Amino acid sequence: PFITIENFSFAYESLDEPILRGLDVILHENEVTLLMGPSGSGKSTLSLCLNGLYPEAVEGETAGTILFRESHLQDAQAGTWSKHIGVVFQDPEAQFCMIHVADELAFTLENMAIREHEMDEKIDEILLLVGMEKFKYRKLHELSGGEKQKIALAAVLLLEPTLLILDEATVNLDPHATESFIKLIQQIQEERQMSVFIIDHQADAWLDMTDRVLLLGKNGRLLQDASPEEMFTTYKEQVEEAGIFIPKKFSRHSLGTGLHARKLPTAQKQEHPKDNETVMRLEDITYKRKARTILQQIYMAIPKGAFISILGKNGAGKSTLLELMAGIMTPTKGEVYFQHRPLQKWKETKLRHKLGFVFQNPEHQFITDTVYDELVFSMRLNDEQLEKMEATATYLLEHFQLEEKKHRNPFSLSGGQKRRLSVATVLDDTPDILLFDEPTFGQDAETTARLIHTMFELREKGITIVIVTHDMDLAAMSDTVYVLHEGEIAFHGTPHTLWEEEELLHAAHLRRPFEVEKAQCKRIGEIG
Repeated sequence: PFITIENFSFAYESLDEPILRGLDVILHENEVTLLMGPSGSGKSTLSLCLNGLYPEAVEGETAGTILFRESHLQDAQAGTWSKHIGVVFQDPEAQFCMIHVADELAFTLENMAIREHEMDEKIDEILLLVGMEKFKYRKLHELSGGEKQKIALAAVLLLEPTLLILDEATVNLDPHATESFIKLIQQIQEERQMSVFIIDHQADAWLDMTDRVLLLGKNGRLLQDASPEEMFTTYKEQVEEAGIFIPKKFSRHSLGTGLHARKLPTAQKQEHPKDNETVMRLEDITYKRKARTILQQIYMAIPKGAFISILGKNGAGKSTLLELMAGIMTPTKGEVYFQHRPLQKWKETKLRHKLGFVFQNPEHQFITDTVYDELVFSMRLNDEQLEKMEATATYLLEHFQLEEKKHRNPFSLSGGQKRRLSVATVLDDTPDILLFDEPTFGQDAETTARLIHTMFELREKGITIVIVTHDMDLAAMSDTVYVLHEGEIAFHGTPHTLWEEEELLHAAHLRRPFEVEKAQCKRIGEIG
């Protein structure tokens, strides 16, 4: 066996119950394993235990053993395992140490004692491998989420690991980039005869290269270990009970596809909004970062109570546009109007009362030490009555399945739990518009359904919803979609109209939703 996990448990000292319990797993060389489980089931914790980072880096205790080629993890020197077992984290920023791309990769090579004159060639080779050769001298903070993920992968691949762990590595990637990333992983895995351990909530894109699937339960126990076909047919009911997306090829009526079946009322019944029906307006917006133009000549009119999706490939400027709409950044040229007033003329406290924003990275908006304090923070600033604060916080904790995390530090939550908390914090009041940057990324099927249902309910109350997303099923529910391409709005219309724009879909790295693609194939078959 390559890696043997025997009766392994892990518990954080701050928690009463272990997050992982009695795991028995054998990982083989040159094998691709997919680990699935609901948010908070311990998937990322297991990956960090395999890497040797835990329990050393946190206050935690283990029971049982992990063997790497018959050697005990406990006997290994600090840092030894990480050379053999590399992790691409859920949040790529968590592993960056430097400012520039080249320096980040050089830092990895320095730790490997690579001579300076050899570094440049190795950096060029690895950037070419991951398709990021043009980004060598860019600053990391200027990159999109997907671009950061590729640099994180490049840094890990420089170690030439025997096992590559991908912790939800595609959540920030557009559909085309996801496909390219997975093909890249498949190519590298075959060339290097490397084992790959994938953590993901959605199996669809990984199925072709996956040898086996492990299913973790909410209590941190291993529920099943089977081939992909057996897992999603024989154990399908158990997978759904765990809140996991069933791959579309195995079921059209599963939770994984069914949660997207509900549609919002479409915009087809709406006329073009009159000026007094527009909650936000963007006029001739241009944004430059130094000499580089990120967005140019952006015009948008957001109707009150609308559900709007902003789409585009990685680096298209989607998150930048959303931050301009939120008033977090100021445009180089043009004006953003909210309720007919320029954003700059709003008092910050009043603006945040009426406009909610959820960052792509949840940690960017956490400012307190407990989940409860995070939920009531803005209510305290607004001098809300204690009774109302407690009632609102209790409702949000229950609605977003965070009751047991009430006293936890927000930064200690799982990726999925952090995302749920970040959404909950903007719902402590009733804003007029909510801006979400990738609201469903990193969520299991059950939580995704809850988040979508919450957005439906908010929209029914007349709250305007604007989302940036790579989830085409979610975009299909929108009244209107905007597609950003090369810094400009390349499309503005209904989702149904967008699916007919073949050239634009290809150029913007977008994919039609599964059901739309299937229906089109059926029509072509009938014509043929």
